[in-house]
Amino acid sequence: MLSFLVVSQTFLIVTPALLVAQGYIVVERMMSFVGKEYGFTDHNEITRIFLGADVVAILMQAIGSSLLTEARGDLYQAKVAKKILVAGLLLQIIPLGIYFCLAAAFDFRSSRDPALRVYGTQMKGLRKLWIVFYVSAVLITLRTIYRAVEFAEIAPGPRGIYDPDTYLFTHEWPLYVFDAVPIWISIVAFSIWHPGAYLPNRNGLRIDGTYHEPQGWSLLRWYGIRKRGQRGVVTGTPASSTMALQGV
Repeated sequence: MLSFLVVSQTFLIVTPALLVAQGYIVVERMMSFVGKEYGFTDHNEITRIFLGADVVAILMQAIGSSLLTEARGDLYQAKVAKKILVAGLLLQIIPLGIYFCLAAAFDFRSSRDPALRVYGTQMKGLRKLWIVFYVSAVLITLRTIYRAVEFAEIAPGPRGIYDPDTYLFTHEWPLYVFDAVPIWISIVAFSIWHPGAYLPNRNGLRIDGTYHEPQGWSLLRWYGIRKRGQRGVVTGTPASSTMALQGV
């Protein structure tokens, strides 16, 4: 029975981190579709960095939750597991907050460019994805804060488990309000406004119909000067925005 408890607790804790990774990928595709010149750095590079941080957070949360669940009579293991788990939750919150700001800056700059107004239909579709990402990021952040506070209250005792007298562990409603509901809303929102309905099938196609071929990994360039073609190679003949959306 303990093995089933370990698996269930691990999935409950790490699942939101997978939703965070999904949000990173969706935003990266939107940046690629609109044009990375609106960002402060290369969208491929920044996404790799934050995805890497999210993978580390997932591993830390999985390891910490499994060790904590299995810490029966081992006080030292319970204390170590608590530290690993809380650190993994914090590692998820901080990069997500930074990425949220970078994504919002990109959205702000691109949505106010008169050159993109001719692609009104596509930009309206992307606006739905931006809103879904913002809502999902805020909900997942609130959920992760709740989980971090919950496990920070853990006080390993002689049996190597948490103190059963803490409020969050003795009341069921916070689990539904701060964990189940936010994750449910995020999943439903991305299911209704699915990225596949608003983004091209072929990665690298731009909203103007051209194809952008990334040149691989390079050092981060922290500036926001818009210079077309400076951070990659744009090839192909511009096509209609409808063709770009269809992935032709």
